[in-house]
Amino acid sequence: MNIIDKDKVLRRTLEVPKIGRLASPHVRWAVVLMTTAFGAAWLYHKGPVPIVRVITPLPEAVPFWYMLSAFPVLGMLVADLVSLFATYGLERRTAELGFQVGVLVLASNLRLVLRLPMSGHSLLFAYFILRRLFIGIPGHSLARVEYVIAMLLYAITSYVKVFWWSDPITVAVGTVIAVGLTAISFRVLKSYKTNSIG
Repeated sequence: MNIIDKDKVLRRTLEVPKIGRLASPHVRWAVVLMTTAFGAAWLYHKGPVPIVRVITPLPEAVPFWYMLSAFPVLGMLVADLVSLFATYGLERRTAELGFQVGVLVLASNLRLVLRLPMSGHSLLFAYFILRRLFIGIPGHSLARVEYVIAMLLYAITSYVKVFWWSDPITVAVGTVIAVGLTAISFRVLKSYKTNSIG
């Protein structure tokens, strides 16, 4: 590459809107790490959380690693949201994911506070996996790695819930709700795409 070509590349880089740089892989992983760090700090401040079998609290506390495992995947969804905003602005697809992230966070907190009979981890992981399968995300180099991580975490936490704590019901309910949320996301985004083409 000669000096003139390098100058053109530099000028194009400088002309990229700052908001567009939010979609970069570096920003993506920074969002995941910050979400995980926030989760660790929140869990430390909150203290031990009792194991809840369906709706019945048990004497034992949930392992810290189990509680923390939700935050990297939540961070991936937040990074998806940042990427959508950087790429499309405040369009329906951005608002739709923002709404779903809010629903996931609210449902998980209601599980902790009101002991709803559903697993917040199963809900989050299953929704992430299904969204990747049926909706996708603006391409980035580590999308497959994130998908595999979510699959492993879903399998591990489901095993713990079913075989350690004898609680398959909340895993099933969380997964079914995730299927419903994914169906809503798919329908909303499909109708948006149809209207945009029309």
